[in-house]
Amino acid sequence: MASFFTSYFLPLVLVANIFNFQTSLCDTSADETLIAGICRQVQDPPFCLTTFRQILAHPYILEEVTRAAIAQSLQNANNNHAFIEAAKAAAKDKETQDLYAICDSSYGLLITVLQDATKSLAKKDYNGLENDLSKCPKFVSDCQNVLGSKTTPEMLDRSRKQFDLIIMSKAAEGLIKK
Repeated sequence: MASFFTSYFLPLVLVANIFNFQTSLCDTSADETLIAGICRQVQDPPFCLTTFRQILAHPYILEEVTRAAIAQSLQNANNNHAFIEAAKAAAKDKETQDLYAICDSSYGLLITVLQDATKSLAKKDYNGLENDLSKCPKFVSDCQNVLGSKTTPEMLDRSRKQFDLIIMSKAAEGLIKK
């Protein structure tokens, strides 16, 4: 009886495991294609890929990819806002303080809009989400433009990453079936 059980069920278990393995490979491949497609749209694709791989688990669901990208963008915006406030406080001249004050305002608005985007996504208000995310690049570019030659390499890097996170959010949002 034991040999009948072994000879009948062992191949069945083996086939089931092979099927599960192939299915999980397909899901992983589709997930990687999804993320690669989003990351091709940013300035720094390796940054994008690393970010998504650190914050997502398989299988990737578009709403979750979008939520994760917005959350990363919001976290980065808060960090940049703190950096800008510190730079404004450390600035030696009034002109530089005023320039950082504009950036402070821009990033404050960016944070508010990203919070609104998070709420829109939670409510499945995709039109509101699209509207919120469409405003975000302007806040980052306003800060970059106003600083001009007074910017620092660190601020340029922070702005570049912020732009990429916003593009990641917008690209993921654009893939959600509405």
